[in-house]
Amino acid sequence: MQKILDKTTDYSGISGIYFKKLLREIIKIGNLNNDNLKILDFGCGKGVLKKLINTNNPKTKVINYDVKEEYTEVKDWRDQEFDIVVSNEVFHSFRSHKLEELLNDFKKKNPNLEIIAGISKQSWLNYIGKIIFFEFDSHKFTILNPKEEMNILKKHLNIVDHKSVWFLADIYRFNFKKT
Repeated sequence: MQKILDKTTDYSGISGIYFKKLLREIIKIGNLNNDNLKILDFGCGKGVLKKLINTNNPKTKVINYDVKEEYTEVKDWRDQEFDIVVSNEVFHSFRSHKLEELLNDFKKKNPNLEIIAGISKQSWLNYIGKIIFFEFDSHKFTILNPKEEMNILKKHLNIVDHKSVWFLADIYRFNFKKT
């Protein structure tokens, strides 16, 4: 059986159109094409976000971090400086307490941090897509459903902006609540 850590988004074929659309919307909602940004792509996979951003703006620093060694550029994200975290369809793979710990670690690192998160709706439309595109295990490794994920995020974060993508996913721009 495939482990959760072995599931990496494939940006090729028809499903690649959807995932690249998500990344382009993440770039827009986060204004990630601005100069001199420092972005941590948390759960970067194959580094497609960095390629998209640096094609248009090589002055933007994107740090790829992933649990898979072959994709990550750094051993520990905590040793890096960044202003924005992007996490596209990653937080659902955490247990509740681990996501809360991660958010607390992000806040300790930088209380002014913005987080851009892509969250699959995992709706009936997503399930039809899984069948049409033969991606039967797309949500197999989900630990937190979208509602649980959002409840944890909203507990710690304010929603600054939101965009729905083709009724399949939501992109949120967050900042930390002041305590």
